[in-house]
Amino acid sequence: MKRLSKIFSLRLLINLFMLRPFLKLVFGVNVTGRKNLGALDRYIIIANHNSHLDIMLLFSILPARHILTTHPVAAEEYFSKWKVLFKIVDYLFRPIWIVREEKVEDPLKGMKEKLSSGHNIIIFPEGTRGVPGQIGKFKTGVGRLAEEYRDVPIIPVFLSGPEKAFPKKSAFPLPIWNNVTVGPPQIFRGGSLDITASLEKMIRELSESETANRHRRHKRAKHSFALAVLGIDGSGKSTLSRGLSIRLSDSFKVCLVSDNLEFYEDEKQKEVQPLLTEKLREAVGRYAKTAKSLKNYKIPKMTELLLRDRIMGEVQRWYSPDIVVLDGCPLLNLTAWVKLYKEKYFNADLCSSAIKILTGRGRGVRKADPIFEKFPELAVLKRFKLTHMKLPDAVIMLDIDPSVSIKRIQSRGERKQVHETEEKLVKLREGYLIVCNSVKKEFNIPTRILDGESEIDKVTASAFEFVEEACKREPANG
Repeated sequence: MKRLSKIFSLRLLINLFMLRPFLKLVFGVNVTGRKNLGALDRYIIIANHNSHLDIMLLFSILPARHILTTHPVAAEEYFSKWKVLFKIVDYLFRPIWIVREEKVEDPLKGMKEKLSSGHNIIIFPEGTRGVPGQIGKFKTGVGRLAEEYRDVPIIPVFLSGPEKAFPKKSAFPLPIWNNVTVGPPQIFRGGSLDITASLEKMIRELSESETANRHRRHKRAKHSFALAVLGIDGSGKSTLSRGLSIRLSDSFKVCLVSDNLEFYEDEKQKEVQPLLTEKLREAVGRYAKTAKSLKNYKIPKMTELLLRDRIMGEVQRWYSPDIVVLDGCPLLNLTAWVKLYKEKYFNADLCSSAIKILTGRGRGVRKADPIFEKFPELAVLKRFKLTHMKLPDAVIMLDIDPSVSIKRIQSRGERKQVHETEEKLVKLREGYLIVCNSVKKEFNIPTRILDGESEIDKVTASAFEFVEEACKREPANG
């Protein structure tokens, strides 16, 4: 018994600490309605079926106490083609194996045995993987099972994403995010045919619901108005970015790209699907903050900014916000930081040329241009085709005396980053001011410089007025 207990414990640990983190990291599992499972001890889960990823996704939403007592219904003839795969699936999920071609007196026997012993089951009423993205007609078995076990609630679940992440005929899964919508538990009193029809209708309704549609990827990214909030450390730009995002969400869907991704609607923060790129950016950002010299800080910070720029595009494609508020703009940050590393070369002309190169508009800048000799990093980025960074549609800069920002930084009680000294912040402030002047004059982007030492409510009100006016203009960044 002790040996058996250890094996069961190992199954639980693998599911909790290996499979779930893997699914979250690679496939970004987002769950809506998890509470519909939490209070129940027994249930039958039914779900649409498009991928062999479905079982893992459904196990990832189970309460930990139910992992060892929940069994999916699976086709033995498919998994038995590969002995190793069959053994892994059989060990981790303890399926109720069904042999489709075998004629048996009661095809529901295995399911009934599990339910009668107090266990839970997972059924795919379509019977097989259907056409990707479409829900097939339900088999009547689920209705007959529900009719016999009327005291066991049925939980309808709609899965969107696995049909793209691990479609038929695909040898390997793709890192595409997935959404799991859990409906409320159902108890039925009608006949098996009526129950089957009702369950099929529920799954279709879940598939058409707002929560299921919210996370579907759009074939073309919708253009979102991008507002960049700039400022040296301690200027209050993060506070302004969040406050402005909340206020703008009264009329728009707003996504805030800061140290975390946040989505606001009706002045309330909404749950959003995590992005794999964002997880990578967070890790690189944490590493950059530990650098002990500007030399060691440069590469990880540049990588973090490039990833953050990529996230801007992914945010538009996945979330379709009306406005994206950027707590710092990757392109403009990267340009302004040149002032810190190569001060003697930094000026308005260089700033304009660098922005053109980094946005892919530098056709007039030849390979022999001295800028590439002075800044070999630009040549490297161009060689690896990383020069498609995005200009914002409007820019706000919070200007503040570096001595004041240092006091604010010190008051946080946190470890200071390598660039958080008054001398370095003076240079960064100058760099940001030159960048703001350049994007306004050379790229016709609405720009406003606000006093970072004023009360935050007053600053937010001024910023809000500026954004309202800027939104009425046609995008200047093409």
